[in-house]
Amino acid sequence: MTISLLIVDDHPMVREGLANMLDDSEEITVAGSCGNSSEALEKAQALAPDIILMDIKMEGVNGIESARQILARNPDIKIIFLTVFEDTESIRLALQAGASGYILKHVSRQNLIDTIKRVHGGETIIDQSVFRQIVNDYTRLSKKHTEIKPLKKDEEPVELTPREQEILRHLVRGLTNKEISSATNLAVDTVKTHLRNIYRKLQVKNRTQAISKAMKLSRNSEDSLFIIEKPTANDFGDHNIGN
Repeated sequence: MTISLLIVDDHPMVREGLANMLDDSEEITVAGSCGNSSEALEKAQALAPDIILMDIKMEGVNGIESARQILARNPDIKIIFLTVFEDTESIRLALQAGASGYILKHVSRQNLIDTIKRVHGGETIIDQSVFRQIVNDYTRLSKKHTEIKPLKKDEEPVELTPREQEILRHLVRGLTNKEISSATNLAVDTVKTHLRNIYRKLQVKNRTQAISKAMKLSRNSEDSLFIIEKPTANDFGDHNIGN
């Protein structure tokens, strides 16, 4: 079975180049392409692609808002952002919108194909250099903090148990459920139960939204509900958020 792909980018040459790059792939079929949000909504509905490869910056509605609208109507479609933006705010917003991938436009053909296949298989992939930027931001924001701590705020704080705090730290570092199980000496089913409790407390639906919210709440300690322990570069040796 081949993976059907829709390319969304406001530059015709980029669309053509991506289509040509993937033309001889036996596992991926480019079902269509377009250059703006309204066309993307129409083609997503008409073509029902497995994956949409989308730029962030487009005229009119940007890619992130377009992703929200598409996924609201077609939740089974997976969206990979292919962009030049490396800042953590963009990746936070992309994950929050429901993206399954975030890669940069200098990606090689083989890495692009691998990313599409892995996202289709259920993984969430983020470009390794973007993860380095996340690491740098966490390092900057977490110099005086070594654990998740409740902070005073007008709204009710997020209250996580020590075990949930530990699992959330592993989640932010990019560990899969099996890797968290190994690190905590807990059964995978127990890890999943803790994750469900974390999602409920954070008021999110999945691991990408949990990571996104953790990133958002840890950006400024004065405005955060808790602080995430800073990861190290070694924690991001792979760019797979996992399952």
